[in-house]
Amino acid sequence: MPHHKRRDDKTGLKRAVITGIGVVAPSGIGKDEYWKGLREGKNCVDQITLFDCSLYPSKVAAEIRDFDPSLFVEDFHEIKRMGRSAHLAVAASKLAVKDSGLDLFNCDSVDVIIGSATSGLDYAEPEIRALERGGVRRVRPFAGIAGFGGAISSEAARAIGAKGMCITFSNGCTSATDSFGYALKQIRYGLSEIVVAGGADACVTSAIVAAFCQMGAISTRNDKKASRPFNKDRDGFVIAEGGWVFVIEELEYALKRSARIYGELVGYGATCDAWHMSKPHPSGDYTSLAIELALEDANIKPEEVDIFEAYGNATPVNDSYETAIVKRVFGEHAYKLVMPSSKSMLGHPIGAAGGQQLAAVLLALHEGFIHPTINYEVPDPECDLDCVPNIGRKGDFKVAVCNSLAFGGKNVAIVVRKFIK
Repeated sequence: MPHHKRRDDKTGLKRAVITGIGVVAPSGIGKDEYWKGLREGKNCVDQITLFDCSLYPSKVAAEIRDFDPSLFVEDFHEIKRMGRSAHLAVAASKLAVKDSGLDLFNCDSVDVIIGSATSGLDYAEPEIRALERGGVRRVRPFAGIAGFGGAISSEAARAIGAKGMCITFSNGCTSATDSFGYALKQIRYGLSEIVVAGGADACVTSAIVAAFCQMGAISTRNDKKASRPFNKDRDGFVIAEGGWVFVIEELEYALKRSARIYGELVGYGATCDAWHMSKPHPSGDYTSLAIELALEDANIKPEEVDIFEAYGNATPVNDSYETAIVKRVFGEHAYKLVMPSSKSMLGHPIGAAGGQQLAAVLLALHEGFIHPTINYEVPDPECDLDCVPNIGRKGDFKVAVCNSLAFGGKNVAIVVRKFIK
């Protein structure tokens, strides 16, 4: 079993609170529509429309059907110079800032950290086809900017006037969750007062879906119930897209302006199995350790946790593996907490998944309602914890853990607490 150093005493360190939520999701645009969909258990999985999938083994996705980038990017030429992931990041960032009540154009220094696993691929994919068809003259010049992952955070920063540190995390499915961890560090150690952090990914493209089909990672049920975490007959995740961005502020800064506070970000833990590129280590040691590090960082005991927002991607390996990890970390308390998966409704938006999860637990902490895991029909004895099957419920929730896993053996967890002044 791996060992780790104890964290330093946190006396005197600053606190990080979430004051703005921006969402562009398959269930709707804006925080209110997103929460409404979670409450109702809205199933957003349907047939793929963004490309011709007739020859693909997997033909379903969770797409954003009603998204118009011109509502968030006024210049038509600017829209053409961005990929869809950047459109989602810009829109979610603007919505988060609006929700926070801040005017960042008049703030001295605001940091931006956007997590995105596939940003740039959405723009580069058609450009590569154009190169193959017609040669170099057919490639648009902005492919040299929009085709790289670093563009997405810069586009978000430009859109909201954020002139501080600007970083893209491209760390696979933990990308957004890592952005929250680093935002916490920036604020905790007095390096930032405001960080705009989150994730955006537009993964429903012909090449990305083809790659996951060839890996055997995504469901081939091809019906609306294809995303079925914790079911015995689960056969893979459903690809998705979306943008979830948050305004995270230093507590005293937020209190001075009487900001609405949705919750407090209190812990972050990250490890790597350093073992296999597509499988978790069978021991579970380093996945467990990431959660334990996050709890220790938050000064939260396992028995204080009410919600474990699962990575829950509905692959045959993941869900039973994650359930075993929760039992290992939480012991008997594992049977007292709730462990839902928002991917049952919204699919898997890869690098943006951590944002999807954080927005969901903030609903529980702020509004006292935990969303369900829908499509739960065939119980799996190896997934026997409370996934909140099919119908959400009210509750008094105070502490939540969001868990993320990624190819390459990455394990990341954050801890969020109901705000108590």
